[in-house]
Amino acid sequence: MLRISKNIKNVLLIGLGIFIIAACQSPKEKALKSIKNMESNDSAFSNELMMSLKTSYIDFALAYPDDEQTPGFLFKAAQRAVVLQQANESVDLLLQLINKYPANEFAEDATFLLAFTYENNLNDLTNARKYYEQFLKNFPKGELAEEARLSIANLGKTTEEFFNEIETAKE
Repeated sequence: MLRISKNIKNVLLIGLGIFIIAACQSPKEKALKSIKNMESNDSAFSNELMMSLKTSYIDFALAYPDDEQTPGFLFKAAQRAVVLQQANESVDLLLQLINKYPANEFAEDATFLLAFTYENNLNDLTNARKYYEQFLKNFPKGELAEEARLSIANLGKTTEEFFNEIETAKE
């Protein structure tokens, strides 16, 4: 009987130890763990999972604006907003990233995605031009600089007009 009691006691102590360790995680650590778990469940094929992950990114950014991962989470949230056809929310997130973290590595891609979203999702050619030009001013040798120049040159053109110009240039 004593032997069973020791085994039960050991199991309870181990369980209590695991509970204490789990309870000692900070809210930030819990949020990061949750995000990592959601990211590992490829959310690209589920709007519900994509929405949950986007919300988690935004919640983290709001709770921890000074964390080094926040700009990346804002960018990822903006990308998912575009896919979820929430272009206005994407614009808000990208502007927040660009304005609060202008020197961050994500600022370049965020500026291009902002211009692209204005052009292709919101059909706001004025703002699209503004942010393509801002992109070229801030990142003239950026990876997407040529795409920005082409986008400016072709703003407002239909696909047919674009291909007609290519054909004309070949002749």
